[in-house]
Amino acid sequence: MSSSNSITQPSIKVFQAVLDALPFCVFWKDRNSVALGCNQALADVAGLKSPKDYIGKTDYELPWTTEEADFFRECDRRVIESGKAELNIIESQRQANGKIAWLETSKIPLTDTNGEIIGILGAFHDITERKRLEDENIANQKLESLGTLAAGLAHDFNNILMMILGSSQLAKLKMANGADNADIDELLSNIENATSQASVLTEKFMNYSEHGAVTKTVCNLSEMLEEITSFIQSSVNSKIKYEIHDNKGDLYADVNQIHQVLNNLLINAAQASKNNEDITVAIKNCEVNGEDLPDLRSGNYFAISIKDNGIGIPNEHKEDIFKPYFTTKEYGHGLGLSSCLTIVKNHNGTITVESEIDLGSTFTVYLPIRGQNQHIEPMHQPFSNNIMPGSGRILYVEDDANTQEATFEMLKELGYQIQCFSCVQPAVDFIQQHSDDFDLVITDFIIGNDLQGGIEILDSVRQIRADCPVVLITGYFQSLEERAESKPQFSFIAQKPVGIAKISQIVNRFILSTNNANSTKKNPIATNVKTILIVDDEPLIVQFLATYLNYHDYEVITAKSGEIALNKLNEQTVDLIITDQNMPYMTGIELSQEVKQLFPNIPIIISSGYNKEIGDHNIEEFGVSYFHKKGSNNEELLNSIIKLLP
Repeated sequence: MSSSNSITQPSIKVFQAVLDALPFCVFWKDRNSVALGCNQALADVAGLKSPKDYIGKTDYELPWTTEEADFFRECDRRVIESGKAELNIIESQRQANGKIAWLETSKIPLTDTNGEIIGILGAFHDITERKRLEDENIANQKLESLGTLAAGLAHDFNNILMMILGSSQLAKLKMANGADNADIDELLSNIENATSQASVLTEKFMNYSEHGAVTKTVCNLSEMLEEITSFIQSSVNSKIKYEIHDNKGDLYADVNQIHQVLNNLLINAAQASKNNEDITVAIKNCEVNGEDLPDLRSGNYFAISIKDNGIGIPNEHKEDIFKPYFTTKEYGHGLGLSSCLTIVKNHNGTITVESEIDLGSTFTVYLPIRGQNQHIEPMHQPFSNNIMPGSGRILYVEDDANTQEATFEMLKELGYQIQCFSCVQPAVDFIQQHSDDFDLVITDFIIGNDLQGGIEILDSVRQIRADCPVVLITGYFQSLEERAESKPQFSFIAQKPVGIAKISQIVNRFILSTNNANSTKKNPIATNVKTILIVDDEPLIVQFLATYLNYHDYEVITAKSGEIALNKLNEQTVDLIITDQNMPYMTGIELSQEVKQLFPNIPIIISSGYNKEIGDHNIEEFGVSYFHKKGSNNEELLNSIIKLLP
């Protein structure tokens, strides 16, 4: 017995010594993802004194973020349940020193002497520097594709500026001539809608130009694709058709990077379409096993296909198109598809291509659907057009005088008491001396010369009142780095510009006011709200109708095409449809006929300019309940809705 012990014990020590000498991290866990052991390299990145301190811990007890721990454990579960190894997983990890590292990880099933799976054995090495170089390539490639987008953006912004300039000048002229308030209100609404559209364009452009640290969030992929196709359409001559098939589940991804991948593929498709042939973008769910696509581990994926009818790719080039610096373009850099594949692989997906000369190409992006056990909340919460008055005391810090004045007036009109500051130190002094004199803090991020002013305000408030909400409203916060969970966090982050409806809802989320229910300004809540689907490819028209109908207590959902509308009808109940007639790919009449076959009880209103195909005399022929001519009295439209939805 003593002889056996003398052999076994040194063997364990030798085994541990060998593992500790390895230049990469090794670990093993049981079937419940509870740690059984590791080497010294992993103990170091986890901030542990020795591998013994790792034993018995779960990923949630280590420095990794909750999202990372969820992801690690989901991978463990798949390996244990499938009995198959998962190799070369690209993932992020927040380590004990607070830095975010990028890892390439492999995991295999751990078995006992009987071959039963008792856990997993894993190893990873740091690829942060490799990732940095890849990101540099990605940033360089963006410069090329940004040039393609510039013309389309200039076109869209000039349209918006024309709307703002023309409406403001006309409003001045009408005021000087004593026009009615209703005429002035309509022009002001035009300016407001155009400003909102400019804000959306700016946000998309900033998202596209972002680079650096990956920030993953839960997002709706179909909504993202709808935005991207709308964004890119003005930059290319080919028509982009968007199709949704089976689309269930959420994507956990870096939105900016996925935006870039899809933008690049769409631009490539447009450049391959010499005669401006149509491009089709489609999304569906699919189940993948290792035999279908060897680059992917088994599981459920989104399959996003981008199909062109262009020149195609020669067979001899198919093996090379994803290689860095390979290009068939005269002035290309060869970084586009290489960068796309790198990004998608970093999201544990892949890209495939099918192509025939003169018949076109189809690129399919596979991205994993977020697992049901990943308890990650979506980054953004929805806002409506409702204005929500209230009461309470707000401390507001903003260095731009015009922005401060406008926001002050909005908050005052909503019913709040506001204390304003333009500099960090006076605001901090007030917080320290009057800690009970405010219910909510709203701050900018860059305040004067203080590039981290918002952080200073946040920390000052939370040192004195840990439960006080602090909302960040800023125009640009690229320098806002991820903070450790032990440090104060902003209660909410909003991008400027923020209108009165949105700011009223943000404030209401964090100030519980008993006066709201009795406020005479607040519209009563309807007990039986009807849902209206607006189908129109003109964003300003959609925004106007949605605002108008929201004001009259209708719930509104929107779609920019007939195809998207039909998909939304399959997802939720709608009481009435308002559709434009002249839309690409499917007209209002064609949509009406489709709806009447699938949903015969839904009334349909066509709201359009004069069209020879339809009028009051023949609307029943097309299954339409009412024809509303754009530009006529909106009260007529409202009265028709009331008649159809008693």
